[in-house]
Amino acid sequence: MIDEDDCPKIITDFDLMKEGSINTFYHQATKRSLKKLLVRHFPDTISDNKIDYQLLRSRIYPVLPFFSYSEFNGAPSSLSFFLLTKYRANAFKFFFDMVSNWLVPGHRLDVNLFYAVDFRIPELDEEKYTFVEVMLNVHSDYEYEEIMRNLPTMETELRLGVGSSYYARRILETKGLVADQKTALIQEHIANLVKRLPEHFDHDVFTEMQHVLVLCRESFKSERDSRHLSRIISLNYLFRKSLLEAIKVAPEKRHLNLKLFQTRLRLRNTKRRVLGLLVGVNFMSDKEIFEERHLMKAVHNYLPHVQMVEGSFFSSRRAMDHIGILYLEVEKADGSSFSLDEVARLREDLPDDLKDRIEHMMHPVFMPRNEEEIMRNILSLSHQIKYIRDMPQVFISFDEQTFTHLYFTIIHVRVVGKNDKKIDVLFKQADTFLEYIHDFSKTVGYIRKRYPKEATVFRVKLPKDMFLRDDHSIDLYKARQVVVAELERVLDKIRDYNGGMITKQNELLGKVRHLLAEEGVYNDLLLENFFYSLAPASMRSVFEASCLKTLFLLMLDTLEHGVYPDENYAITVNRELESVYVIIIADAPGAKDEMNKALSTLNIPPTELGTVYVNASGTPCLGYIYCCDDPYKQEHFCGTIHHVLETWSQSQVVNANKADFN
Repeated sequence: MIDEDDCPKIITDFDLMKEGSINTFYHQATKRSLKKLLVRHFPDTISDNKIDYQLLRSRIYPVLPFFSYSEFNGAPSSLSFFLLTKYRANAFKFFFDMVSNWLVPGHRLDVNLFYAVDFRIPELDEEKYTFVEVMLNVHSDYEYEEIMRNLPTMETELRLGVGSSYYARRILETKGLVADQKTALIQEHIANLVKRLPEHFDHDVFTEMQHVLVLCRESFKSERDSRHLSRIISLNYLFRKSLLEAIKVAPEKRHLNLKLFQTRLRLRNTKRRVLGLLVGVNFMSDKEIFEERHLMKAVHNYLPHVQMVEGSFFSSRRAMDHIGILYLEVEKADGSSFSLDEVARLREDLPDDLKDRIEHMMHPVFMPRNEEEIMRNILSLSHQIKYIRDMPQVFISFDEQTFTHLYFTIIHVRVVGKNDKKIDVLFKQADTFLEYIHDFSKTVGYIRKRYPKEATVFRVKLPKDMFLRDDHSIDLYKARQVVVAELERVLDKIRDYNGGMITKQNELLGKVRHLLAEEGVYNDLLLENFFYSLAPASMRSVFEASCLKTLFLLMLDTLEHGVYPDENYAITVNRELESVYVIIIADAPGAKDEMNKALSTLNIPPTELGTVYVNASGTPCLGYIYCCDDPYKQEHFCGTIHHVLETWSQSQVVNANKADFN
């Protein structure tokens, strides 16, 4: 037991008041309460009737705010609840409101005694603490059982609210909004999960419950039963937990979880069959966006006739852990249920599709115009026109991107006849979606000293929505093609001076698409990323379409087989008489740089070696096409690749062992 003089010394703000005042009794009552708390819950900190404050610090700091209650001797009787916490303004009020109003949902308990005091323990530290006691009058054993049943949930909420005024406000706000039987049932479901599956659910699941209930609108909760809401809450918790673990193992990778389940909603006295989709994903940066529109666009890719249930979407994105959880429901217009095949296809294909649709928020791009370059291009176009009947020449360059539009700068040089209209007049008379923005016009020479050559510089503005790819990046190649086609319609015949290489690239990409379409379904976004990653860029117009098709299919096959659990890379090699195709996938960074460094020592001409590097749903893929019919050079090329991979793999193992040792 602790002597009265040693248990423990405290300082309060009213210690300097007159002796014999009522404050003295508060002081003594606080000391006695702390004494009981230490003896009951921290007996190992007491030795020879003395408090070991160093040990007490190590024991009490991790459990603050500390919550306990007295023994119960049977109804009718009193039951006290105690709180010891670091000082926070109005923490005592939150504790009182929660214990008296919400310990038994829907029933306010009788309070016999309540007191709170702020104090310091100088021998422990310099912190200011608050001690609170609330004594309740328990009228029946049933009331006591209800209190004990709700206590685990209450304890989690108390710890949150006492430590944070934000959580306290949100918890009380939620209690006030949805303190009904459904909320009590949800709490019961969650408490049962914690009890039955402690290896999967800890008491912090109640924090997730609170978070979800605050995020959801009242209509969302009223239209879904408690089991449905409990399922959403528990899956939210499991998704967040598994994603955090996955990020620890592979922080540089994209991780995505998907859960589909069919359920029924009671909306306006009718039951509707819906499919719920819950998605959890980690974000690689603060500038990534994943919202309702991305999710619905992906679903429509497989089930084009479904519609979203109004008011069913909510999302939770916490900046502290870079994880987003999204939920929505879809239904068929005719109200029919979803087939097993439809659900299976979504479960199989949707995760990779969703990864590719994450949008990267970009700042508007503005490229200050180089006037010297404009003049050089005008002269180049002017030199192309030597005869009266020569076609007008245009030079098209990307200029600016805003949040809603794209801008291209157009240089147009032509021979002007007597009856020719000005460029701006032609645009005004045409029914075009391009907005004409005039810059200047000038005469840049004459043909036969009679026919003037006119250069007009202007910009065109067009909406960018039509050029958004599935990942919401801008397809500037497509935008430029559209601009060229519309200029040909408005200005009649033109020659795209700087579009020759781009045209050839588009033709080659179209041929590859056609060949792959004969093989079956493929991901067009992945194909575009694959094609435009091909280096050097000149190879995008000179390679045979069949070669690119072979490498792309080889990549898909390697991705399907993946990396074996005990390996850190996978490689597939396809040797033919005139070329070698190689695909490498490696989760860890660095393989690409090591490989390119080694291959540079082989002195392969750039016209013989094409390289691709693409991220396929979070998996880095490195590919090579080596155009060579010499079997010895082919063997040396393949041997170099295998040697580099083995050396790199061994270095990864050594680094991992060092990290584990440290």
